[in-house]
Amino acid sequence: MCGILATFGDINHNTSDNEFQKALALQGHRGPNDNGFETFHGSRLGHARLSIMDLTDSGHQPMFSDCHKVALIFNGEIYNFKELKATLSLEGVSFSSQSDTEVLLKAYLHYGIDCLESFIGMFAFIIVDKRPGKDCTYVVRDRLGIKPLFYYQSEKGYIFSSEVKSILALAKRKFPLNKKTVSSYFSYRYSILDETFFEGIQNLTPGSYLHITKEGTKQHKYWQLSDYVDQSEDKGEEYYLNGVEELLHSSIKYRMISDVPFGAYLSGGVDSSLVTAIMSKYTQAPIKTYTIGFSEEGYNEFEYADCVAKLYQTDHKAINIDATEYFSTLNRLITYKDAPLSVPNEVPLYLMSKELKKDITVVLSGEGADEIFGGYGRIFRSSDDFINQNSLKEQPATSALFEKKYGQQVFSTALEHFLFNYSYTKPELKHNLLAKNVDWQVIENELNQRFEQSFNEVPESDYQTKMMYTFETVHLQGLLSRVDTTTMATSVEARVPFVDHRLVEFAFSIPNKYKLKWNSTKDQTLAKNKMADQNSEAHDTPKYILKKVGEKYLPDEVLYRKKMGFPVPLDKWLGGSFAEQAKQILSDNSNNANQVIDTDFVLSLLNDKDLAKNHSLAMKVWMVINLFTFCDTYKCYLEQY
Repeated sequence: MCGILATFGDINHNTSDNEFQKALALQGHRGPNDNGFETFHGSRLGHARLSIMDLTDSGHQPMFSDCHKVALIFNGEIYNFKELKATLSLEGVSFSSQSDTEVLLKAYLHYGIDCLESFIGMFAFIIVDKRPGKDCTYVVRDRLGIKPLFYYQSEKGYIFSSEVKSILALAKRKFPLNKKTVSSYFSYRYSILDETFFEGIQNLTPGSYLHITKEGTKQHKYWQLSDYVDQSEDKGEEYYLNGVEELLHSSIKYRMISDVPFGAYLSGGVDSSLVTAIMSKYTQAPIKTYTIGFSEEGYNEFEYADCVAKLYQTDHKAINIDATEYFSTLNRLITYKDAPLSVPNEVPLYLMSKELKKDITVVLSGEGADEIFGGYGRIFRSSDDFINQNSLKEQPATSALFEKKYGQQVFSTALEHFLFNYSYTKPELKHNLLAKNVDWQVIENELNQRFEQSFNEVPESDYQTKMMYTFETVHLQGLLSRVDTTTMATSVEARVPFVDHRLVEFAFSIPNKYKLKWNSTKDQTLAKNKMADQNSEAHDTPKYILKKVGEKYLPDEVLYRKKMGFPVPLDKWLGGSFAEQAKQILSDNSNNANQVIDTDFVLSLLNDKDLAKNHSLAMKVWMVINLFTFCDTYKCYLEQY
């Protein structure tokens, strides 16, 4: 796990080696153990290393082929590198180190770019190939986008980087605040497009690579989840139980391969608890586990984490934080992310990473299980709301509930229903929050097209499957960005077993009835006359197949309790002790956020005494504060309005 930086083209004539190295040093938190910089055939390649595998100098980057005509910089892990190395050795390839970086390079030299098909891992890497007949560059991102890779293209060339801040330092220009990303942020809490808050700086699409030659640049999609979405054959519950358990064990075992100490996040939920339980099967020493929460009642899951920690005799730490620490940390974390925070729990995750770094360098986390196993029960079950909307609106028992949730909406398509349901900020409130001098509808239409594209990638699937597919290919990006920021900011490598592409591919062959399973035939019948919010976790079991696997490892009180998010008491803080500080942040008339936010409206919310009782509204105010803080922090890189 590391940070990479590269510049190609005439842009190198406008920057010095010293400027490049300073820009690379901005990623020092990603790689504090080693630093590498080389000029290679007119391009610059930089690498900041966090040593995980092969702690010797043989893992130094940039790494070169024996002929010194091919160079590699690499961020991530190839978990199956030992098997690949054995196969390559049998085919006559020799090795001089124990690092997965060398295996990646030698695999490319032996198989070409098709080597990607063999990799199990998380990665973002750049290969510059100057061999006769090649003279090209490959810029690659892993299948599901676990590792970030940003880039900026101008008439002078390219800048590629693990973090936006290094691009900002080298581009030597100011960027417009990206209104598409702002709109996406308030609707979905992250950018659903491959764009950043700086217009002109992009994120490479997951599962793709850029092929750069003298003739130009082409983007190739080498992996597409839609190729694996097929639930036409029901092979029975036992088959899927065995498949999930086998793949989960394999995924977790791979992610325990490390030459440095490792541990696990343990929130007390199903996903992290199951990861911890399986990890314990493969080591004699107690697993180091960590959980974090707030002292306010109802804002932590300590008792469930303690239950699992005692069951598996882990070396467990519970961390408490308060409002003062929270808000002082928020500002710092924005400078690591180069963007406003997406969700309030990024702060506690960062603080937990900071604490666990005292003991370990690698941590396993449970992200990604909800997307592939139907964990967002109310959302995924809401496909029934769309199918039954006419009868639900007509029944006296449900008409008021339907109107409360959907208003007077009549949904003509599943996509229309999904957009309404998935939007974090409903249209009326979003209209009030955003400045009135921008044509937001044009932007909204482009954002909607991203979801339409996702639905169209699996045209033969039912609505529920299309939702899960969209969560895996679009929504997951926000979660993975959060994990990368909060861990790498503290020089910790996070690994996500549920985002192993083999497990993801298998999960999308499992019929949905094994993911969101009705508790009985009677429950299914009763549910026909109710809305999704009434049915989820009352008449059905979300993530059934995973919980069934978990019965071997965890008690029912952990597996079958109602789903709980990661709550942060924002309503209490913004409606109380932090209100004045928030008003002060919003009173800066020179802040670029004023070009996109109706500040007077947000201030009126802060003056509303009911804010302390409305967590949903407080969350939107928190997002505005994040945007103002971000714009203030990066004002020297943003065009003034």
